[in-house]
Amino acid sequence: MRTKLFFKNSIIILITKLICYLGEFLCRTVLIHTLPMEYVGVTGLFSNILAVLSLSELGFGTVMVYSMYVPLAHNDEDRLLALTDFYKKAYHGIAVAIAVMGASLTPFLRYIINDCPDLPGLSLFYLLFLGNSVLSYFFMARQSLFLADQKLYITNIYSNLFRIVRIVFQIVLLVTTRNFILYLIVPLPFTLLTNLVLSWRAPKYYPFLNSGRHPVLDWEEKKSIFKNVYAMFNHRIGSTILSSTDNLLISFFLGLTEVSRNDSYCMVLNLLRYLAAPLFSSLTAGVGNYYATKTKEDTYRLFTALHFAGFWFYTFCTVSFFFLIDPFISFLWGGQFLFPTPVVLLISVNYFITGIRQVPITFKEAIGLLYQDRYKPLLESLINLLVSILLVRYMGIAGIFAGTFVSMVMTSLWVEPLVLFKYGFGRPVKTFWLKNLKYFLAGVAGFGLTWLCCMPMELSGLPLLAVRAALCLIVPNITMALFFFKSAEFKYILGLLKPVIRKAS
Repeated sequence: MRTKLFFKNSIIILITKLICYLGEFLCRTVLIHTLPMEYVGVTGLFSNILAVLSLSELGFGTVMVYSMYVPLAHNDEDRLLALTDFYKKAYHGIAVAIAVMGASLTPFLRYIINDCPDLPGLSLFYLLFLGNSVLSYFFMARQSLFLADQKLYITNIYSNLFRIVRIVFQIVLLVTTRNFILYLIVPLPFTLLTNLVLSWRAPKYYPFLNSGRHPVLDWEEKKSIFKNVYAMFNHRIGSTILSSTDNLLISFFLGLTEVSRNDSYCMVLNLLRYLAAPLFSSLTAGVGNYYATKTKEDTYRLFTALHFAGFWFYTFCTVSFFFLIDPFISFLWGGQFLFPTPVVLLISVNYFITGIRQVPITFKEAIGLLYQDRYKPLLESLINLLVSILLVRYMGIAGIFAGTFVSMVMTSLWVEPLVLFKYGFGRPVKTFWLKNLKYFLAGVAGFGLTWLCCMPMELSGLPLLAVRAALCLIVPNITMALFFFKSAEFKYILGLLKPVIRKAS
C-alpha cells in the first residue's frame, strides 16, 4: 500500500474538511438564531429524503472505482476511457431518475410531517434541495479516476474551497435578509461549478481523457459491473435506511421539533464521520492496490493492524462524543436541542458499532466482495424499520435508535467479517472475534474511567466543555495504550507511521 500517498490524502483532506465543517457549524448557528426552529427541522428532513432518493445511484460510484484499480495499475488507458464513458452515461440517467422521483414526492410532503407547520414555500424549499442533489450527479465521471488513483486530495481541495465560499454567501444572506429561499438557492451554482472545474482539471493528471478515442466495454465487462452494482445496491439500501430514515420516522411520528433536536446530534456525528471518511476513502484505493500486488497473508496482517487502529479510533471518538455532545450543543445552540441521557447513550453506541465496522467494510469492498452478502442489507433494513416503528410508540425517539441498534447487531456486525474472512482471507473468523473481545473490554474500561472522572464535576458552559475534552483526550487513549502497547498490531502501526513521522520531522 502506498503509505506516503495515503497519509498525504488523509492529512490534506482532514484539514480542509475540518475548516469546511467549522463553517457549517457557524452557518447552522446563524440559521438557528435568525429563523424559527422548524426551518432547521426542514433542512434535516429534506436532506434525509434526498439521501433515500440517492439509492437510485445504485452504488455505481463504488463499483466503478473498484473496476479502475487494475487498469490503473497496468496503465490500461483504453479500459479506463471505456469505464469513464460508461460511468458518465450511467450518472446522467441517474440524475434524471432522481429528478423525476423526487419531484413526484412534492404533493405528499405534508403527510410526511407530523403536525406540519404552516411554512410558506414548503414545496419550493424541497424542490431547491432536490435541484442541488440532481446537479451533483453531472460531470462526475472523471472524478472517479482521482479516487481510484489515491488522489482524492485533489477533488477535496477544489470542492472544499467552493464549499467555504458557499458557506460565507449563505451566512451573509441569512444575517442580512433572513430569507430561507435565498439560503437554499446559493448551493446550486456552487455544486455545478465544483463538478465543472474538477472535470476540466482531470486531463492534466490523465491526458488520455482528451485523446479523442472512445473505446467501449464488451458485454462480459458490463455484465460483471451490473452484477456488482446489484450487490452494491442492496448494501446501499441497508446503509441508507440505517443512516437516513431516522429523520423521516421522527418527522412522521414525532414532528419537526424532534427532527431539529436529532439534526443537532447528527451534525456533530457527521463531523466525526467526515473527519474519518478521508481515511477510509484513501484506504480503499490503497487496499485494492495492495491486494492486487501482495499475498493474502500480507493483506490479512495489514487488516488486523488497521482494524485495531480503527477500534481504538472509534473508542476514543465515541467516548468523546458521549461526554462532550450535551455541553457542546447547550453552549452553542441552547438546551432546547438536548435529548435525555439514555437517548444520547443509544446514539453513541450506534455510532461506535457503525465505526468499528468500517475497516472490515473497506477491505471487503476493496477486494470486491460485494455479491456474497447481497441479501444482508435487505434483512437489516427490514429489521430496522419494523423494530423502530414498533418501539417508537412505547419509547418515543429512543425506540427509533433502538431499532438501528437491534438491526446492526442481528446482521451487519457479524455477517460482514464472516464474508471477509471466508472469501477474502480464507481463514476462520473466530480469531477476529477473540481480538474484538479484548478491544471491547479495553474500550469499556476507558469509558468507565472517563465516566468516573467526568460525572462529579459541578461546572457548566465552556469550563465544563474544556475539562471534559482534556479528560476524553487523555483517559481512553492512555487506557488503550496500556492494554495494547506490546501487541503485534500496535507495533505494526508504529512501523507504518515511523517513516512518515521521520520525514515530517
